Amino acid sequence: MGSQEVLRMLRGRWLLIVLMGLLGTSIALIISAVQAPKYTASADVFVTVTSGQSTGDLAQGSTFSQDQARNFAAVVTKEIVLGPVIKQFGLTITLDDMRKNVEVDVPLNTSVISIKVTDRDPAKAAALANAVANQLSSAVASLTPTVNDVKGAPVRAELIEAAGVPNKPSSPIVPLYAVLGLLAGLVLAIAYLVVVELVVARVDSSEQVEALTGSVVLASVPRDRRVSRHPIAVTALPLSLRAEAIRHVRTALKFLPGEVNQTFVITSSVSGEGKSTTAANIAAAFAAEGLSTCLVEADLRRPRLEGLLDLTGGPGLSDIVVGQCQIEDTVQSWGPDDLQVILVGTIPPNASELLGSSRGQEALRMIASRFDITIIDTPPLTAVTDAAIIGRMFDGVVMVVGGGKVRTSELRQSMGALAVADVPIRGTVLNLAKEDASRPYAYAYSDRNRQTRLADLLPQGWRPVIKAAAAIVATVAVALTAVGLTNAQETKPGSISTPQISAPASAPATPATPKAVFIGDSMVSGVGGGGTKWTTLVSSGMGWSEVNLGRGGTGYVTSSDAKGCGLSYCPTFAEMADAAIAEKPDVVVISGGVNDGTNSVSTAANALFANLKKGLPNAQIIVLSPLGQATVYPDALKQAAAEVKAAAQANGVRYVAVGNPLEGHPEWFTADGLTPNADGYKKLAAAILSAIKKG
Repeated sequence: MGSQEVLRMLRGRWLLIVLMGLLGTSIALIISAVQAPKYTASADVFVTVTSGQSTGDLAQGSTFSQDQARNFAAVVTKEIVLGPVIKQFGLTITLDDMRKNVEVDVPLNTSVISIKVTDRDPAKAAALANAVANQLSSAVASLTPTVNDVKGAPVRAELIEAAGVPNKPSSPIVPLYAVLGLLAGLVLAIAYLVVVELVVARVDSSEQVEALTGSVVLASVPRDRRVSRHPIAVTALPLSLRAEAIRHVRTALKFLPGEVNQTFVITSSVSGEGKSTTAANIAAAFAAEGLSTCLVEADLRRPRLEGLLDLTGGPGLSDIVVGQCQIEDTVQSWGPDDLQVILVGTIPPNASELLGSSRGQEALRMIASRFDITIIDTPPLTAVTDAAIIGRMFDGVVMVVGGGKVRTSELRQSMGALAVADVPIRGTVLNLAKEDASRPYAYAYSDRNRQTRLADLLPQGWRPVIKAAAAIVATVAVALTAVGLTNAQETKPGSISTPQISAPASAPATPATPKAVFIGDSMVSGVGGGGTKWTTLVSSGMGWSEVNLGRGGTGYVTSSDAKGCGLSYCPTFAEMADAAIAEKPDVVVISGGVNDGTNSVSTAANALFANLKKGLPNAQIIVLSPLGQATVYPDALKQAAAEVKAAAQANGVRYVAVGNPLEGHPEWFTADGLTPNADGYKKLAAAILSAIKKG
């Protein structure tokens, strides 16, 4: 199957290929639509190594930290890291299931560990990624051996970028599914067409005939239901399309190069293509021009001309070859134009040997020399070699190709047989062709009284236009579906937010109450206030709707135990960020943040503020200085306040210095001297309101 045949096949079946591609795309889009989306959140951890101050020490430390980053990346999926995370969130999955949802990567030549966690809930994916990163930091500290001359752990892993809540799923990726479905559909369509072309496809157009035979089509003879009653259309139906097509064949054959006494060997690939009928019609057409014409039946195995022409049997070609009679004894006249016909005669047992013998060749040449035109009807090429033998004697054959009857593989086989015998093809006749393929114009003498059809009212060449329009419409529909599914993924982020319904244009606009989320420790929760909370008082004074995320006893990093917050686990401020982002607030207020002595307030504050700014780009974020105490701030608390202020300025977050309004007033505290009472919370709320409004 050559390149030209492939191109011809693709050109002829382009609509099927396009529709199969669109079908594959549609199936892929359906698969992506029914799949539950999954979201992936990523947190980055930086591995540092405590080293000396010389250049050599720094270089060695950098190389060592990169090695340790690769080592600890393998620890991420181990039980020491994932086990506590599973317990922390109360997950009901096994460790192996958790590992399937965690992906770890260390970029080349870096000390950064990128941790990606996938879950169906985007907020949960971000929380899990941050929890895994924090747990890795703890695991690194516990797994690293201590060094005598280094204070603390020589290798540390610090969270440098907390995971944000993803706003679109990581799978399924609709464009990727669409492309894969399109490619699958195209590949299947082309493979199907190639198999069909090589195995079961049938020839049904002039283009196919010319591509497979390499020879010009002399004419296309249309199908005719009357062929069984009137096989010789030239004499019985002289005004029919079939008769006109036969005359085209006659005209084309007359101008083929050759001697004065022209001989045309008619053959086909298989039986049933109308070879004998076509040969008889061509002979009748030549006879109608007044040329002495002889039709010789050389199909010595399955002769048909006797019944086709309603002649009387008797001696014929085989008898001439064996010398039992002369040519004059076998010739029979037929039709009004005195067409001469020589039938088979006695059917021999060795037809190929008989025709291929010197006596057989001499007999055929003698017959051809007596007439102006000699038409020799030979057997099909795929069955026997008779046609190749006779065709070589007379410098080629005329192929009759039955439209819809012969397979492309059978036509290739017959072409191979002719090529082996070195027999050229003088021309081809497409028999049993569709009417529009045999005669592109709709005019014929016999069609004057035919009824007008819808196809006759449409302009010429309308079928390709309709096909192209159908392909374009289907392509646009599938493309719009793909775009719609992609946009739906981006605008449906699961549990992140709830869509807001706008008021009608005619209704007066009512300003919405700003939602304020409070992140903090026990003082945010109102512990000791007897139901009085400064967050409620501040929200009322500012006109906010309060959402309290405070967890008692929690600072910017990890609290010492779970007693203070009353939960099974006290989340860090960085972990509270995910819950705050999920609320989609207008204002975020952060207070508290006492260092527990083992982790950096600066690192945790930077991660918290960066995460909030990324997840809530339009929200107002306010950070309060450490809240009131009965005594002067200790140096450790002042240092923590300075680190928080620096982190706020670095991340573009508003820092509000409230001062210490409760200093020197032990009566505003409970018996423990640490927790404000109701009066203390009121004084604290008044100071915070004043500081916020002052700006």
